[in-house]
Amino acid sequence: MPDEVIKAMKGTLLLTGFEPFGGDDVNPSGEVAKKLDGLEIAGYTVVSKVLPVEWGTAKKALEGFIDELDPAVVLSLGLAAGRPDISVEKVAVNYTADAKDNAGKVPEERAVCSQGQDGYFATIPTEGIVKALVEAKIPARLTFSAGTYLCNYVFYAAVHHIRTTGKKALAGFIHIPATPDMVAGKAQRPSMGLSTICDAVRRALTITVEGLTNSG
Repeated sequence: MPDEVIKAMKGTLLLTGFEPFGGDDVNPSGEVAKKLDGLEIAGYTVVSKVLPVEWGTAKKALEGFIDELDPAVVLSLGLAAGRPDISVEKVAVNYTADAKDNAGKVPEERAVCSQGQDGYFATIPTEGIVKALVEAKIPARLTFSAGTYLCNYVFYAAVHHIRTTGKKALAGFIHIPATPDMVAGKAQRPSMGLSTICDAVRRALTITVEGLTNSG
């Protein structure tokens, strides 16, 4: 999105997804982010970015986007193949798995941020988002473990960076299911259509922005 357009906005909503990983040709989190890029919600505009599935690189990229855009909201998406619903994450922990990324590397340290606290709560209205999605007949739930891979990694990194730089942005993370094309031929694997996921994320951003507007 051109810089002059970004500057003209009332506010920016930073939405991130991930590139494909684990042998998949597509990652719906990145696809949803791209589809919602430029969406306007109550005077705020979505700016989407696709993060690499790489330790260190993803964190630096996300922090750079936050510094560049100074968003009102940072919402990151990640794939949770095997989950049947939209999982709105409540807690990010300062811990990384001893697991390889897309570059074949493992994190050098177990902590996401060596000087960070043990965990952070999401600052988006998690319970309100789940309630709104369920009322819209979209399967959703509040969850308390974003795992220890890149999803939790960027979730924690976003909240920590916002806290330590004194920014006012709200931050959160949503895990989304696999799409039907990803599980075709795989018995008893849950999935959700990409259009439904897009609708869920749009609703999550709308609920979050409503909170900003009401508090302002």
